[in-house]
Amino acid sequence: MKRVLVTVLLIVVVVLPAEAQDLKADLMAIENRLWTAWGNKDGGPTQKQLTEDAVQVVAGTAPVAGRDAIVKVITTLPCELRSFKLHDAKLRQLTPDVAILSYTATQDASCEGKRLPARIHATAVYVRQSGDWLQASYQETALK
Repeated sequence: MKRVLVTVLLIVVVVLPAEAQDLKADLMAIENRLWTAWGNKDGGPTQKQLTEDAVQVVAGTAPVAGRDAIVKVITTLPCELRSFKLHDAKLRQLTPDVAILSYTATQDASCEGKRLPARIHATAVYVRQSGDWLQASYQETALK
């Protein structure tokens, strides 16, 4: 019985934090791809990585609901992303299939001639569907 308890504790202490770190790295890689795609006006990664009913609220722009509408905005809105960096990521895994990723981003970007906030705090909700992690919600808040 002691051996089983020790084994379970080792799994919780050693394996789960490692899995959380892997998931955080995987989700941050998706975020980097989505930001890069936005900067390149490439809707492909967004089409692949968002749920059909995804919602995005980007600081300095209007909220957009639905994957197809988000792809359209990304590919047609006159925006320019000159540079970006994502950092200070934190992951909260609520269930095996739901995770909340938050991070700070710095950017040099504008939309429709209006400069977007240089620093933002982003929160993305991911759900696992058919084994893939998809972004269901994304929200930014401008930082000073």
